[in-house]
Amino acid sequence: MNVDYFTPQQLKDNYDEFRNRINTYFKSNKNRLDALNKMYDHFEDRIVYTPASGTEHYHNAFPGGYIDHVTRVIDNAILTYKSFISMGFDLSNVSKESLLFCAVHHDLGKLGSVDEDLYVLNQSEWHVKNQGKIYTINPNLNYMDHNTRTFYLLNYFGIKCTEDEWIGIKLTDGIYDDDNKKYYITYEKSQVLKTPLPHILHQADINAARFEYDRWKKGTE
Repeated sequence: MNVDYFTPQQLKDNYDEFRNRINTYFKSNKNRLDALNKMYDHFEDRIVYTPASGTEHYHNAFPGGYIDHVTRVIDNAILTYKSFISMGFDLSNVSKESLLFCAVHHDLGKLGSVDEDLYVLNQSEWHVKNQGKIYTINPNLNYMDHNTRTFYLLNYFGIKCTEDEWIGIKLTDGIYDDDNKKYYITYEKSQVLKTPLPHILHQADINAARFEYDRWKKGTE
């Protein structure tokens, strides 16, 4: 995958579409929308170029990869939601706003801190060439997993989320995140997940990541 996967115009178009989605999805909740726009105004110059990962064979390790990935997860979440309904799932307790809020922000922590990027270009040519590690983690940042950083950023900009939204975002990575296993694997009836949001979001995310991997693989052949 070429590091310049998108042209400058495509980067701008993708960003403009992303901001339009924010203003469309959350227009009925003025307080939330105002806070979201404040946050995205702050990150405007950085989010355009943010990759979705640091390693080429993961997914979207190129400028603009973050927005491309998040947009794909949003679309997949809507499709998965409809698929769940067609299979007979009761989704009466899942609001469309919550579904979209989780999809939009499931990887928010990948933007980095309030002031600095999470991903910086890898200066080691050997690691880039032999391991595909295009980016490395910014050494200036405090260590946080990207879920923790997601909730830190939401809190910093005064963006509230419901308990179900918190669980949906937290568990999007499924059991790929060891800390999530206790939520997914339980033998107590009272502890079974009470919202299907994590299942919908995990399916949407993993499908997006797999598509992006296949696209990268085809691009290298």
